[in-house]
Amino acid sequence: MHKSFDIAIGRCQSLTEKEVVVELDTAMVSRLVPGHPWHRSGTSKLKLAIELCSAQRPPQPGCETFLNRDAILKNPSGRFDLLGDGQFIAVRLKALAANTEPEMLEPAPKLNWAERRVTRSHRG
Repeated sequence: MHKSFDIAIGRCQSLTEKEVVVELDTAMVSRLVPGHPWHRSGTSKLKLAIELCSAQRPPQPGCETFLNRDAILKNPSGRFDLLGDGQFIAVRLKALAANTEPEMLEPAPKLNWAERRVTRSHRG
């Protein structure tokens, strides 16, 4: 069973019917430009199509922006302003979904009351 989820990328600065402008979190900037020196979160901007945003959590100015991970994995393009100076360049957005593979964790084994008590008594 495949379950999609959303990726938080930063604060929505503005939106229109077709486009969203996001003030990116520093972690998202480092995914788009690996190795670039740190900037304060919100300095860099990203313009992208509104249909890439989460249907469950649509963008709202001043609030966190969530993208649909499945849509981002299709590697759409956006426009990126690294320095916040209005100079936008085209970028591919798949990097925003880097290292977001869901991990299936095995449930912890259920211990009975006596086993839990022994485990706790052996702690240092």
